[in-house]
Amino acid sequence: MVKKLFCVLLCFGFVFHANADENRCAKYKKIPQINVKRADWKTTVSQSDDDLWPRAGYVKIEPFSSFLPGVSYTFDGRYYCVLLESVNVEIGFNDFNIFVDKKYEKDSCEYNAVLNHENHHINDAVAAFDVVFPKIEIALRDIVNNIEPVYTQNVDEIPVIVENMQNKIVKDESLKKLVDDFKEQLQSDAHDLDDAPTDEFNKCTADRVKKAFEKYNKKKGLL
Repeated sequence: MVKKLFCVLLCFGFVFHANADENRCAKYKKIPQINVKRADWKTTVSQSDDDLWPRAGYVKIEPFSSFLPGVSYTFDGRYYCVLLESVNVEIGFNDFNIFVDKKYEKDSCEYNAVLNHENHHINDAVAAFDVVFPKIEIALRDIVNNIEPVYTQNVDEIPVIVENMQNKIVKDESLKKLVDDFKEQLQSDAHDLDDAPTDEFNKCTADRVKKAFEKYNKKKGLL
């Protein structure tokens, strides 16, 4: 008899020990179904109530992931074999939240310059994710395919076994390296963009000064 057991596991760090017998359970091994999808996200813009000096604005960029493993188990009257049947994975970002310093009036030159700058950060982050996403998908499929059925004589151990299967996925070294490299890329891109001259923002000041001189000269009859 095969019974289905589904659980959502979004945390890490579980420790598990069981008396596994691969010979007894190997015959039940199957290739799990895996569905890896991009998380949906949106961008919101608001003006901060805090003094953002020396920044004119910022954007929250937070990677996101969730795993939904599906398992089944068999019981022959003496022991259980726990099998990983499927894994649904969602990866990407939480919603992007842009904050613009409240001293810049909405739709002003400075406001739009800050907004464009923060959107550039978002575009860089999404571009980096587009590169790493297929690599993560391939790594996940390899990891999941190598998870073997687990033997136990205690039905109460099944939830812990599932947690252990979760850990085998999220703590795999190849996956961890991809995620760490991705986060480093996000930081590198953000630093490079922030270190670059803010021509668009500076142009706001230049245009304002230029218009002031034009107004003054026109008033004096010099134009």
